[in-house]
Amino acid sequence: MHKKLRVISLGSLLMLSLVSAATESITVMVEQAETQLQRGETEAAIATLKGAITADPSSSLAHTRLGGAYLLNQDYRAAVDQFQQAISADNQNASAFIGLGMAYIHLKQTGPAKAALGEARRLKPSQRADIDALLGQIEQRASAHHP
Repeated sequence: MHKKLRVISLGSLLMLSLVSAATESITVMVEQAETQLQRGETEAAIATLKGAITADPSSSLAHTRLGGAYLLNQDYRAAVDQFQQAISADNQNASAFIGLGMAYIHLKQTGPAKAALGEARRLKPSQRADIDALLGQIEQRASAHHP
């Protein structure tokens, strides 16, 4: 019985260390991609982030950062897809909701943009002023198109 428990415990420890190593690897890849983005190497950052997602498809952080890279690259539909995947992995990810709102703004889809930003405001009240400013811009654009 003790031998069986020891084997189970060792197996559990091995799995935890593998998960920890994978998480650390994702973090390193995301940091590398952020450095690439700062250098203006958007395509390289996208490739790095795709690698991070291949390593851990459930990484909300990697999906959020890839969505941001797509925003910078003006590929708004791909950005929406990545932000939605980030939210599917972690529905408390306020950054993904903000990115999703921004992508929808660029796609001129004001309803979904307002909904995403409203959820971001609920999740992250500390950014309320910035989010309210974005919502105000949406309202101004909408009223300018419908006098």
